[in-house]
Amino acid sequence: MTGLKSFGLRINRGNLGVVEEFNKIQFYKGCLKNPHSKVRNFSIGGLKLDERLIAFIVSWILTPRGSNHSTLSEEDLLLIYCIMNKVKINWFHTIKEHMQKSMRLCDFHYPYTILISKFLHYFEVDIEEELVEVINP
Repeated sequence: MTGLKSFGLRINRGNLGVVEEFNKIQFYKGCLKNPHSKVRNFSIGGLKLDERLIAFIVSWILTPRGSNHSTLSEEDLLLIYCIMNKVKINWFHTIKEHMQKSMRLCDFHYPYTILISKFLHYFEVDIEEELVEVINP
């Protein structure tokens, strides 16, 4: 239905040591336009074009959050590393963990509305009597 696979690395905040050769500072410096600059925070602003595009996809689409899309978390860096190095990621686990996090934290928006809609349609869940709230852009 969605094409997501349930195998690969399980990446979440409590499991960031899953890729032994990953060093967040070395990896981040390698993604910078100027790798000799001092690292104060993991800002998207100084990244090379390809790395910046992947960072925006990770922070806005794959693991969206309510605020601060311009600073990468360690989890974001590991996801970018895995994507760039073709390391298999267990996307079912990543999405599940992110959805649970969004329910606990007030500044996270509930993600994956299109994915959830496809699940409801696929499993023929009757949503005729559900309340609908229109959100203007």
